[in-house]
Amino acid sequence: MSFNDDEAFPRGGHRQKNDTKKENGFKLRTSDTEKQGKDLFKIHSNVSDALQTKEVKSKKRKRFQEEKKQQQKNRKTQHDKDDKEKVTDITRVEQLSYKLITPGMLVLACISEIYDFELRVSLPGGIVGMVSIGNISQAYTDMLHKLTGGNQEDLEDLKSLKDLFHRGQIVRCKVMGITFSDVGKSSVELSINPVDVNEYIGMVGLKHEMVLESCVASVEDHGYVMDIGVKGIHAFLRSTAAAAFIQEYNAGSSLAIGQHVTCLTQLSDAEKRSTDVIRSISLTADPAKVSKAVFEFTDKVGLHSIVPGTIVEAVIKQVVPTGLSVQFLTYTGVVHRTQLRKVGESTKNYTARQKLKAVVLHIHPTSKLVSLSLNKMAFNQFASVTPSRIFPGILVGDKFMNAPVTQVDKGRGVYLKLTDSVHAFASLSHLSDKAGLSAVTPEFSLGSTHKCRVIGYDVMDRVVMVSMKKSILNQQFLRYEDINVGSIVKCEVSKFRPDGLSVKLSGRINGFVPNIHIADVVLKHPEKKFKKGEQIKCRVLVCEPEKHRLLLSNKRSIVETTLPVICSYADALPQMLTEGVIVHICETSLLVVFCNNVKGLVPRSELNRLNIRYPSRVFSVGQVIKCRILQCNVEEQRLTVSLNCAGDNSFQKKIVKVPENFEIGKLVSVEVLSKTDSGLNVKILSSGDAAFLPKSHLSDYIEMCQLLYDAYVPGNRILDCVYHDNSTLLIVSKKKSHVDATQSGLMMSDFGHVQLGMMGAGTLKQVMSYGVFVEFFNSVTGLVPTRLMADQRVTSPSEPYKVGQSLIAKVTDVDTEKRRFLLSLRMKDVFDDSTAPGLDMLANYWNEYDYIRDAHMNDEGLLGQLTRLSVGDIVVTTVAQVAAHGVVCRVGEEVEGLIIRAHLADKACKEGDVLEAVVLHVDMLNRCIELSASPDLIKHMKHLRDNKYGEIKPDQVLKAEVQLINDNFILVSLKGHAMGRLAFLPARKHLNDIVETSQHTIGQINTIVVKRVIGGRVLVALQLQEKKEGRMQVLLERAASHKTDGSKNLHWAAAEVGQTHDAEIISLRDFQANVVIGDAKGRVFISEVVDKLQDGTCPLQGLQIHDVARVRIIGTHDVKTHVHKHLAITQPYRVKTFFDCSLKPSRVEGEGVLTAAELLGYQNDFKKDQRVQAFVDGYHSNCLWVHVTPTVMGKIHRLNLSEDLEVLRNPTQFFALGRGYNATVLGKNNDKLELTFIGKTELAENDVVNAVITKVTPVDIFLQLPFGFHAKSSLPDISDKYKDCIQKKHHEGEIVKCCVLELNSVNMATVSLRLSRLKPASKNVITDAEVHFEHVQPGSLLKGYIVSSGSSGVFISLAHNLTGRVGCGDVSDDYVKDFREALPIGKVVTAKVLSVDSDNKWVDLSLLPRDTGLPDVVPSEHRTARIADGKRKRKRSQCDEKTNERATKVKKKKSRLEVADKAEMSDGSTPKKAKMPSTQKKVLKTKLIELKGLKGGKKLKKAKPKKLKKEAKRDSDEEDSGVDVASSDRKVLSAEDAEPVARLEVSGGFSWDNTFTAPVSIIERVPVESSSSDSEDEEQQSRKRPKTRLERIADAKQREAALYKAELDNLNTEKEPKSTEEFDRLVLASPNSSIVWLQYMAFHLQATEIDRARAVAERGLKTINFREEQEKLNVWTGLLNLENLYGSPESLHAVFQRALQANDQFKVYHQLVNIYTASGKMEHAETTYNTMIRKFSQVRDVWLDFGTFYMRNAQAVLARRLLERSLKSLEKRHRKCLTLLQWQLYLTVCHCTTQYSDTFSISNCNGNQKGINQRVSGTSIHSLIKFIKSIYCIVAWFYVYASYKRNANIYEFFFGTI
Repeated sequence: MSFNDDEAFPRGGHRQKNDTKKENGFKLRTSDTEKQGKDLFKIHSNVSDALQTKEVKSKKRKRFQEEKKQQQKNRKTQHDKDDKEKVTDITRVEQLSYKLITPGMLVLACISEIYDFELRVSLPGGIVGMVSIGNISQAYTDMLHKLTGGNQEDLEDLKSLKDLFHRGQIVRCKVMGITFSDVGKSSVELSINPVDVNEYIGMVGLKHEMVLESCVASVEDHGYVMDIGVKGIHAFLRSTAAAAFIQEYNAGSSLAIGQHVTCLTQLSDAEKRSTDVIRSISLTADPAKVSKAVFEFTDKVGLHSIVPGTIVEAVIKQVVPTGLSVQFLTYTGVVHRTQLRKVGESTKNYTARQKLKAVVLHIHPTSKLVSLSLNKMAFNQFASVTPSRIFPGILVGDKFMNAPVTQVDKGRGVYLKLTDSVHAFASLSHLSDKAGLSAVTPEFSLGSTHKCRVIGYDVMDRVVMVSMKKSILNQQFLRYEDINVGSIVKCEVSKFRPDGLSVKLSGRINGFVPNIHIADVVLKHPEKKFKKGEQIKCRVLVCEPEKHRLLLSNKRSIVETTLPVICSYADALPQMLTEGVIVHICETSLLVVFCNNVKGLVPRSELNRLNIRYPSRVFSVGQVIKCRILQCNVEEQRLTVSLNCAGDNSFQKKIVKVPENFEIGKLVSVEVLSKTDSGLNVKILSSGDAAFLPKSHLSDYIEMCQLLYDAYVPGNRILDCVYHDNSTLLIVSKKKSHVDATQSGLMMSDFGHVQLGMMGAGTLKQVMSYGVFVEFFNSVTGLVPTRLMADQRVTSPSEPYKVGQSLIAKVTDVDTEKRRFLLSLRMKDVFDDSTAPGLDMLANYWNEYDYIRDAHMNDEGLLGQLTRLSVGDIVVTTVAQVAAHGVVCRVGEEVEGLIIRAHLADKACKEGDVLEAVVLHVDMLNRCIELSASPDLIKHMKHLRDNKYGEIKPDQVLKAEVQLINDNFILVSLKGHAMGRLAFLPARKHLNDIVETSQHTIGQINTIVVKRVIGGRVLVALQLQEKKEGRMQVLLERAASHKTDGSKNLHWAAAEVGQTHDAEIISLRDFQANVVIGDAKGRVFISEVVDKLQDGTCPLQGLQIHDVARVRIIGTHDVKTHVHKHLAITQPYRVKTFFDCSLKPSRVEGEGVLTAAELLGYQNDFKKDQRVQAFVDGYHSNCLWVHVTPTVMGKIHRLNLSEDLEVLRNPTQFFALGRGYNATVLGKNNDKLELTFIGKTELAENDVVNAVITKVTPVDIFLQLPFGFHAKSSLPDISDKYKDCIQKKHHEGEIVKCCVLELNSVNMATVSLRLSRLKPASKNVITDAEVHFEHVQPGSLLKGYIVSSGSSGVFISLAHNLTGRVGCGDVSDDYVKDFREALPIGKVVTAKVLSVDSDNKWVDLSLLPRDTGLPDVVPSEHRTARIADGKRKRKRSQCDEKTNERATKVKKKKSRLEVADKAEMSDGSTPKKAKMPSTQKKVLKTKLIELKGLKGGKKLKKAKPKKLKKEAKRDSDEEDSGVDVASSDRKVLSAEDAEPVARLEVSGGFSWDNTFTAPVSIIERVPVESSSSDSEDEEQQSRKRPKTRLERIADAKQREAALYKAELDNLNTEKEPKSTEEFDRLVLASPNSSIVWLQYMAFHLQATEIDRARAVAERGLKTINFREEQEKLNVWTGLLNLENLYGSPESLHAVFQRALQANDQFKVYHQLVNIYTASGKMEHAETTYNTMIRKFSQVRDVWLDFGTFYMRNAQAVLARRLLERSLKSLEKRHRKCLTLLQWQLYLTVCHCTTQYSDTFSISNCNGNQKGINQRVSGTSIHSLIKFIKSIYCIVAWFYVYASYKRNANIYEFFFGTI
């Protein structure tokens, strides 16, 4: 901004008016001006005649301009002289205060405090201001924006405020704003940004050796680019010019961006002489030059060029007691007495006209008052003005008993003398505790002494701020430095915050009490215990004076402790007892904090003499504990403490006692109570004891532990847990490996039982450099050295092993004396090359994955969206980012996916591309999905064969391609008959298989064997592993056969079915126990263990390995193994036979009691209502799948599992693998039993059952019931209390209880969700009772839900079988604009019953306020006022009278016309027009009335044209005519009584069968009739004269006849519409008829209105109901026809693509190809057929139609090739249907042969491309065609067979492929 010096800043302050009476100087100037003006006028008059020539005029003009310039120069000189001599008398010099400071003022200030985000600045007059971090400089602010925006580049030079500034630094500030608070305090916002400080200088104001505030903008190689705040100026500070400043004041460090430096401008001589604007300027920061620089006087100097800190030479003009008035440059300034050379110096030491140097302090922006300072410190711009330098030995808080008053400023305060060199100032507010002092009282007179206390410093005025208030004199602390850490202080509660309490120690000291220190226990609502202003006692924990941070503790145990308080590491002496607070808990240690942030670590070994496994269960954050110092390293600040203190039992209460029935390894079920950071607090369901389930024991997979932890919520039940430990509390484990260890003999729970060679399942406890520690049951721990970790060498144990990992270890060494043992994790020690462990791990992984997915299924966030995706789904993705490894894409709005390069199939993708991809994996942990965009995989997934031919069964050998490699599984796509299916291959063969890298690659083809099909997932194993496993089995069998231990062996020949033997259990599986009977092997299925099964138990749990039990052999079964002892072609499998055994006491001991059929075999024939034992296999597809026998599976629908809703919501939590339940047989479906766990097998009325909501509509809720029933619940049956839109509180998938109201024969039911129905015995409050039709009486008030509203009325649902109607006139007294918006569906209303139709169960209702006594149900914004009631009644009566009269006249005239017609017919003449029978006419009238009533909801009043109404109005009442076809007395037929209106038919143009073909021609139309001009002329003539009575009667008869004809036309449904209005009425009457819409289109096409025809088609597509698929397809076909005939190929393609999305694609393709064929576009038709055989290769009709197309177009060769392709693509069952195609092809070949030549080349039917050229006689072929035409086709086939030898190749062609 630039200013004019004279206008913006007038010299000398305020410029007075030009008044000649007051200023003599102005008199002289005024008289001189007048005199000169007169002289000029006189000269002008004397030389007026001489101005005639140009020469004279030019001379006079120049002289006049010269005199005018001289006059202005003299005036300016005189004005400046007068201003210099002018002296304004002043009586007082005001000091800067909050009242005088204003925004925009420039002030010289000093930095007093530096904080992280702001600077505290001291201004003259004791004012304190704040500079925020955003007001430092523009360059510094830009760097902060980059930092907050996440851009970390080029931020190495970003320094903190403490690095850029120092206390005592002199800076120039600009006041940006002043804020006044309610309590009287003010805050000043300042800026030191050069852009703000140097805002007024401008480019013109820059002078040589001018002192400026500058800031480093960037660091360059040879200097610094400086920001001086002047736009358009480039300032540069060379390194040499800044060297002195850097060495002296910046500790030798280079300048940083944002650092402020006071610089001096340097202009060259050329720049000084130049008049051009300066664009660049050089600066210097040499302290010697800057400190001595004095602003020199020039003519062009303006006030805007002067900034605070400028040194000027001044002359004293006046001396007053409060200061000096001085003259500097051409301006006047003032010096307050606090800014004199010495502190407390009197102004008497200065005289007028004395010359001195001064520094500009501040400049007022409006009054232009300049304040100066003579303080020597202000001259040195680089000196540090600190309190310790100015006031040595004076500290805040010091008290002075006798301080004399040296000066009195009645309006501000008093000045005192503390020492010889230190003076103080006490403001009015600090003179006394009394408030409201306006002036200094007499007691503070000069010389009086007073007691005061230092409260602060004013470095700019060089005085100490003191207070004489007694409250401040008695205060304990005045600054943070006075507070000692560990001391007890009293404070006052000032504010409640979410993280703690804010307290106040004094007026200037505030403290904070964190939440964990408010009390000894955690308080959720501290405001209920403490009150604002309450005094509390606290102990100081942390005090940081430089940050003004004070932390306190209000814990009683901390405040009142008698033990020593540790405030530093040096205070911690060994064996000292003290108290600390726990701030962090981990599994291995505690972190305890003392005062002053002294922290101590409590190792796990020092927690207590008891072995506390999980400290988080015993200790809590914020707990105060007594501890003992073990050791302390002061230098490293490391402190170790112990909790083993005598007499400290504060935390012993949390240690749980072990129950009596506790047994390590026992299986239990638990219920989740709460969650902690380290696990779940659970309750044992059987005993109710509290236990703990650690997070690391939730799964064998570490990544699954966190997901399962998030999935469990309080109240969930967890089955199949095992007791793991009892150290200080009960610990249970859910690891599958630990649960299985209790049954497989891999449990080590006691060191005394540890033996060499023993294997056990454990958890990795700790990883060390020399090995890992594995923990087993009951805290038994062993060491695995690095040499025994894996088969390969392990250099770093922390890489392959993680804490919490499940492992199987083998004991290799036992040291009984030291009670320790060594273990091995090598695969060769623990793995037997079996595929079972890997498959078991994979099955367990997917079981846990399914539970996590079910738990988050109803979530609305990202996790919920992920759970709704499944492996194998085909999704549409959008590419969001392209990277080197692949592309990142987005599915929907939040789900992100990854497609690696191997799955892109070499596609070039860019951002925004839309891809189709297959979901390979849904990663719940990382919240993303993995996809594949391989076209082959997508094609196979789309053409998946979901039938018996594509069924996958165990032991099938298939080829598979690797698609995804995961840490836990390998996803493969199957080949062969299972094409399109995905399977899972174990990535790990064993729990210890963690070091070996995967040998699979994406795209690799392997041979796999199907092992298991669980929950829709296919688990497979490599065939090589199967062979290896088989060879290992043979070796084991051979080794076992050579053993001779002397025991009695039972050989295979001795064992027979039906015998009982002693069998040894060798292993336990999920559903069977493998046993050995001598040398023979067998199994005991889980259903053959007990006779009576207890629900929820596993019979196999009572068995142990190596137990011997008595069994009965009940049968055998064969097992195929992959041991190739013979050739793989002749005998690919080896079949082994195993015994089926039973442990049931009824079978083992039932000989003689049971029959042979009951003793032997499994039951395979089941009857309804039979009770069976069912054992859980898995849950998927909303069914629980169970094993009944080894060969019979069963399924239980979700609703048949239990009557408990909690069980149905989370079935996987309550039905664990292998658990048995007693079930009831419902039936058999597809070789699987339909079972139920609930007692009912049939559904009856009034039954209360569970149901799943399948759909929620605005008027109904649809549910699925048990036993295959579906149900519907209407709105009145949802709740006992009606609420608007009550159905919205339910959602799809919700499980509810309902009561069955009605049942019908089609498995449909009507149910109620009312609580009164569900629990009729309970006394429930029924607000709105159910409505029964027999209780409905006219006049009663009923409540109901609106289910439909429109122009036909409002329909209200009163009950599930009762709906009432409210006519439009009975809704509101006012006119309703839109019924649908005014009365939405689901709104609760109260209506009055008007009438009841008992036969049809129909109720007429009213919502009028006068009927219901309630306010109008229609909101005011949806209704408008009608005509008054009286007027409406009178008009109704008049209309009724006229209607009756008109009806009578019409009847008479019709009778006369009928008589005339009969007379004409009797004469034998033909009538002029055909008459319709009266009965038929009435029926048609009634149908029309009903149709229009249902359509618009309004009665048809008159059927005469508008012109006729005007004429009838002019006639007399006697001659008036009209017909009221729907009077108020006439009853309108209901929709049920009306006959359905038949669809219109078009005689030609389109075919409306299912195989719709293209229209052949456009529908012919009848031209629209035009009016006659003759009739208009006659009408105009008739208006010229009045008509006679006879003429009026004749006109009336004519109008009546025209009206009668119009009515007949309207009633004639077969009449063809002739106008747009008629078509609109027709489509309203039949909106779902495609015939009407196509006729409408043809009507526009006849008039060549193509766009209107398109619009009609689009309108029809939107109007036709979505259920009318065929009708919509017809309109689409018509639109395709239109685009084919009148549109472009692009428009046809666009319509075709839209039609594909809205209809069955096959039908659309079929219609398009017919359109192309009919229009002669054979190339397009052939292209479309080729597309169809690719997309619908399995559809037989496509091949037949395509072949027929080729044959009709005489393309036999192409037809033959098509036949070969079809035989390769179609299944065998479709190939026989191609015989007709072969026969037609034969006829076409013969026909083509006779037309073209005697030689015909036919290719071999097997596809030989060379072909066999056979010359065929034209005569024989020609005769053959004649013979075929005369006899049936079958005779022709025999003829062909007879001529086989002569035409062998023809025979081979036709019959070779059959």
